[in-house]
Amino acid sequence: MPELPEVEYTARQLRASVVGATIREAHIFWERTISHPAVPDFLAEVAGRRIEGVRRRGKFLLIDLSGNVFLSIHRRMTGNFLLLPAGWKLDTSLREQDRVAWNTRGPTFQVDGEQGTVYQAELKYCRACFVFEDGRCLLFTDPRKFGKIGLWPQEREQEALKGLGPEPLEADFSVERFAASLRGRRTGIKQVLLDQTVVAGVGNIYADEALFYACIHPLRRAESLSETEIRTLHEGIIDVLTRGIEHGGTSFNDYRDLWGEAGDNFNHVRVYHQEGKPCSRCGTTIERIVIAQRSAHFCPGCQQAPAQPGDIVTSVL
Repeated sequence: MPELPEVEYTARQLRASVVGATIREAHIFWERTISHPAVPDFLAEVAGRRIEGVRRRGKFLLIDLSGNVFLSIHRRMTGNFLLLPAGWKLDTSLREQDRVAWNTRGPTFQVDGEQGTVYQAELKYCRACFVFEDGRCLLFTDPRKFGKIGLWPQEREQEALKGLGPEPLEADFSVERFAASLRGRRTGIKQVLLDQTVVAGVGNIYADEALFYACIHPLRRAESLSETEIRTLHEGIIDVLTRGIEHGGTSFNDYRDLWGEAGDNFNHVRVYHQEGKPCSRCGTTIERIVIAQRSAHFCPGCQQAPAQPGDIVTSVL
């Protein structure tokens, strides 16, 4: 699932590319992609709106439109945006020819000349298309069909984004606030970091990397962390997220940027999906365990289990 760095990187690309553009019309090819309002209302209300700005909140991409409304996009596991230049043509003929194939693959896009071969892999599984007045198309592709797009009045932003904790790259994510959120929690620290009410935008990749940074075992009870460990983990969260953005995000499976390019951060991770390889810090073999049905990668040399048995929770593989 795209996490904060992947969403932020795409937001920055969109901010540089589509702010000022007007949406001439939208096409929805998988109706359950739209979470709010009903699809006919969504299509009618989004047409003619000018893109005023692009933001991010946690793992949500937010596109501010004229008329005091905004699009909220949660990409979930496999959602991506792709910006096509003018000249591409939308082909929906598969919808009438083979409904089953249409529900799986969605439409196709065609353009004359060599340019038509550039995006062929990334054009599959399009679920929504926003056509701009200048002829460009912003596509939302999503093979697994879990992603959600909503259109909301600005005054309902809190409702649309309810339950999100502080932004880890902003001032309200203080050490003191982070420490308070861990107090009394007997849950493993890895699970706590994945709780979006504690810190918005952190997922599996960057939780593993932040815990490695701080030399904390992922099964440590959150309440057992010392003041120094909390401060180091807070620093680690900010560090790994910042570096993830700088490297264009982590492309392990499906994530691509606005131009269909893979992020480079996978070449810079220290433990995530590195099981069986030597730790870059101490040489111990990286291990993988499963915590609450999620993978966790760590170095047993750098991230040792605590001496007090009560400070660690049990993992079931």
